[in-house]
Amino acid sequence: MNVIVTDLSVDLETAYFEPKMLNRPINWPTFGAIGLIHVGALIAPFYFSWQGLVCLITLYCYTGCLGITFCYHRMLTHRGFKLHTVAKWFAHLAGALALQGRPLDWAMSHRIHHARSDQEGDPHSPLDGNWWSHFLWLVPRRKRQTHGLLIAKYTPDLLQDRCCIFFNRTYIFWNILLGAALLGFGGLSCFLWGFCLRTAMVWHMTWLINSATHIWGYRNYTTSDQSRNLWWVALVTFGEGWHNNHHAQPTAAYHGHRWWELDATGWVISICKILRIATKVKSPKLVASKSQAQSV
Repeated sequence: MNVIVTDLSVDLETAYFEPKMLNRPINWPTFGAIGLIHVGALIAPFYFSWQGLVCLITLYCYTGCLGITFCYHRMLTHRGFKLHTVAKWFAHLAGALALQGRPLDWAMSHRIHHARSDQEGDPHSPLDGNWWSHFLWLVPRRKRQTHGLLIAKYTPDLLQDRCCIFFNRTYIFWNILLGAALLGFGGLSCFLWGFCLRTAMVWHMTWLINSATHIWGYRNYTTSDQSRNLWWVALVTFGEGWHNNHHAQPTAAYHGHRWWELDATGWVISICKILRIATKVKSPKLVASKSQAQSV
């Protein structure tokens, strides 16, 4: 992963992601949004419809796989591959609709996670508490000035990306538009299933990577953190659960390194490569060979 690090004498990361909740005021808009989405998710079963279920499955795959694992994570944050312009905008839209934050914020916090994994300054290490790593790290209100400094420090490449900046600025608009479209298309059922329940599921899908795969599972590689490979997380996260593999070779586009480590996002990348939509795809072997060349 190419991360530009500036002067570490000022530890912005530790100050920004301090895990002591009682020392920080709550970010009420974020806390309220998390609460309301979960309330809607709990109500959804009482408004079941087949249309709502189709919306749930379709948007879970679109926003969870194409949006978060494919676009925000493997392409945007780690630069594991490049996408054709039209496909890139389509994938960024999926990422925005996952409602996990603006692309610059997502990439910044995840790059810090790799730079400080399970150390001081890691945004969401289970060493600071299992619930902290799962979602409580999102709740504190943080200083905008420090946020801006971290964006400049960790995502200078993305600040030059027109597509990323566009969705960074219009992030809220797309989610309001989706919510209105679901209400108009299928009423309350489609909204609760396609927006609330689906969003909560995609949230927990991602949060399990931060928490569960740093607690349980096996390790293919010796890394300086507590990352693990966890099969059941991999099944619900389109291959992201092979987290120790990912931490060993973070820029690799594929996370399943053994034949039985199923990686649905990797399959999507391979299809895009065959169709020439994706280029410069980095494989685990290629990343390993580069690492060895640099260490000689």
